[in-house]
Amino acid sequence: MAKQLGAYKRPWYDRVGRDNGTTGRVVFYALLTLTPAFLAIGYLLARLLGLGGIAMVGMMIGVATVSDTVVFFVAQHFAGAGATVLTRFTHNDGATTPYQRQFSYQEALAAKGLVEAALTSYEAEIVAAPNDLEAIVRTADLYLTHRKRPERAAELLRMLQRVPAAPAEKVLYATHRLVDLYLGPLDDRGKAIVELRRLIDNFPASQAARFARDALAKLRREHHGTDDNA
Repeated sequence: MAKQLGAYKRPWYDRVGRDNGTTGRVVFYALLTLTPAFLAIGYLLARLLGLGGIAMVGMMIGVATVSDTVVFFVAQHFAGAGATVLTRFTHNDGATTPYQRQFSYQEALAAKGLVEAALTSYEAEIVAAPNDLEAIVRTADLYLTHRKRPERAAELLRMLQRVPAAPAEKVLYATHRLVDLYLGPLDDRGKAIVELRRLIDNFPASQAARFARDALAKLRREHHGTDDNA
């Protein structure tokens, strides 16, 4: 009758370490390499102390044991620290880079043509988290893409402008889209001029501000008969 196999048991060198087989093997082979050196050091110390026989053997074994133990725990410490650093780089926990939500559910609805359902879901997200910039941008974009309720898209973009922690690129994006809305479906040149001035004031040295100045001058010439010196 064939001998029944038991559960696989990982060898010692693969079990040491912080649940890391590679780390365990490295430490194991390091100890194999260093132990003869530690025995030699123990031998030299015994000779210096005038020890011989069993006393010398005890000194050699003691020095090797203590040294191996120190090496083991030091290696484990640095291996664990290195793994922690590597984990932070490869598995982002949000401590260095803010987590950005994906909204895959809403995207799936929109992809299936269920735009109203997607918008309703997005709006619920905004009610739950009014300062969620990604939710605001995605909702406004969906309104604009499907040409639904441009006035609501404008409300959302103005909401984004008022979020205190909004990064400059998000504010710039919202301002650009507002200008497009006011010059397009909302047909409000006065508000378009306000947004162009906002862009110039908030980003005076940017290329966007240069284009905004040109657009502002053109609008004022067309609708007010005056040039703009902004």
